Amino acid sequence: MGILSNPKDGATYLSKIEQGRRGAWLFELRHTPEAHDGAGFHTFYIFLGHIALLTGLSDVIIFHLARVATSLFMFIALYQLGATIWVRLRPRRLFFTLIAVGSGLGWLLLLFGSGEIAADMNIPEAFPLFAAYTNPHFPLSIAALALIASTYITVFRRGYQAEPSVDNGGLTVMLLSMLLALIQPTALVPIGGALVIYVLIRYRLTREFPVHELRWSSMLWLPAVPFAIYDVAVFRFNDIMGEFNQQNQTPSPAPYLYLFGYGLLLLVAVPGLIRAVRRFERDGDQFMLLWFVINVAGLYVPFNLQRRLALGLIIPLVYFAVRALEDYWFYKIPRDWRAPAMIALVVFLVPSNILNLGVPLFGAVVDKESGLSGGILMETDYWNTLQWLDQEGTPNTVVLAEPTFSLWVPAYTDQRVVYGHEFETVPNEERLAQVEDWYLGRDCTTLLGDDLPFQVRYIVWGPRERTFIDENGPTSGPIGKCIDAIPEDRIQQKVEQGEVTIYDLGPA
Repeated sequence: MGILSNPKDGATYLSKIEQGRRGAWLFELRHTPEAHDGAGFHTFYIFLGHIALLTGLSDVIIFHLARVATSLFMFIALYQLGATIWVRLRPRRLFFTLIAVGSGLGWLLLLFGSGEIAADMNIPEAFPLFAAYTNPHFPLSIAALALIASTYITVFRRGYQAEPSVDNGGLTVMLLSMLLALIQPTALVPIGGALVIYVLIRYRLTREFPVHELRWSSMLWLPAVPFAIYDVAVFRFNDIMGEFNQQNQTPSPAPYLYLFGYGLLLLVAVPGLIRAVRRFERDGDQFMLLWFVINVAGLYVPFNLQRRLALGLIIPLVYFAVRALEDYWFYKIPRDWRAPAMIALVVFLVPSNILNLGVPLFGAVVDKESGLSGGILMETDYWNTLQWLDQEGTPNTVVLAEPTFSLWVPAYTDQRVVYGHEFETVPNEERLAQVEDWYLGRDCTTLLGDDLPFQVRYIVWGPRERTFIDENGPTSGPIGKCIDAIPEDRIQQKVEQGEVTIYDLGPA
């Protein structure tokens, strides 16, 4: 279906690109059947849709071209950060290697069949390589954070007194702040919070008003404020978007799953963290330590997007890991054992990333059933159904189908669905219950009544719907009871696509 890693969210990215390809600039929840006002969210993907329109390339091709381009940008930015921090070649290479391919020990939990999933196996935004083959906006966000950190590492060094300007990074920080406010606003919270504490600590240590630090910090804070005000206003006055925000829950996993997720990187970094706490040096350590502490604390602040704060946490973590290697571990490990130890470290850091790519590939190539159930693959008849809906279906109408197929309808057509995504279908529990009730024959009028805020135009009936009934039974009456109960005068046409039938109920 075009998305290998996390197809559930990948389908929503494609639906946003599709909106842009059809000329929209405001985002709508196309997995929500009720018509509603759009909002200036997910502008990056809407913009990619306009690029698709101009170039004539498919949404999937544009998505992956953007993913490759932003990933390359991310790796360049991460090396630039390492080069800004260290003059010597070895530490900057260590930094780039560890941050580029590093992950944790989540593969051990998977190997021993614990049933628990560590952070490095299900939080792609937390690890650059995982982010690189998940979507384009995660690597773009990491790149922006790396470039912002590069600037602050430079301007917070002793003796640096230049005011923010166009040619010394001031404008760059402002533009990157606005970029993050558009594509990943939660990424600004930890680094912005670290700057707040940094300014207060500079005042506490020097007993002077930190004008220099405040001016530079405001380059990050001030551009993000209008975006934050807009977001709050939309969630307050747009009822559908407000409910979407409330049900968009991404809580952090248990702390030990983060410990496994960062694994050896965290263990290696411990001496560097201890040294930073004891000495609290200005050149890099203060800022990076505050960023790390604020970021870790933020993972469990009571709000609905805790997990998103993991994006960027690896930057200060690997910074302290390299400091620890250079200042502690290389003195503790005998010279002859250093190279084997580094090789072993990298070997243990890589398996989770290999599995993150390999498991979906296995589902797509070997275990077709898991690929079909997970939404990576789609039966030919259902793919032809999507093509018919796109080419022959009435735009902006509502399709009723089982949830996995419904997930892909807004990605490849101009139709909405009754239920397709746990966050982007509003209200998700009510709409899922209506789909279950209708297909299981519990209530054959719930989705065809005139009192709903939407009208179903197309009903899909095929093997996936029958499997959906089997998995969510028991049924009320024979299978297909509600299909048989549709009044004949409501059915405008029946379209056969192999084993799949599309019932067109005509205009409302």
